[in-house]
Amino acid sequence: IYILPPASVLESMQPEAGQLKAVVGRPQLIRVRDEFVPLVSLRDVFDVEADTRPLTERIVVLVEAEGQTLALVVDALVGQQQVVIKSLETHYRRIAGISGATILGDGRVALIVDAGDIVRAHAHAAAA
Repeated sequence: IYILPPASVLESMQPEAGQLKAVVGRPQLIRVRDEFVPLVSLRDVFDVEADTRPLTERIVVLVEAEGQTLALVVDALVGQQQVVIKSLETHYRRIAGISGATILGDGRVALIVDAGDIVRAHAHAAAA
């Protein structure tokens, strides 16, 4: 379970086939209000086993950081809740794409996504 800080979330949606565009040698794009936004799978970012469901059966969360917008592909949205964030750097080490962690009410650990890190990594990869 990953947590996206509300300050970086613009909106969420379930993509339709007509919104998706593949470009050779570049990330897949989604059209949102006549603008094409790169799709980035959180499973790819964090090297988690791939989801075989088509994109039209998953959720896209538009995030904004550092003046850029990305469409993060997630498996599901659980809901919104307030959490206490603990720094990983203080107790462990810096992890790219993660700004901290929290313990959920049921005892599971959830990682806080650093949208700025993901945007910077995507911009760096696109420039290479």
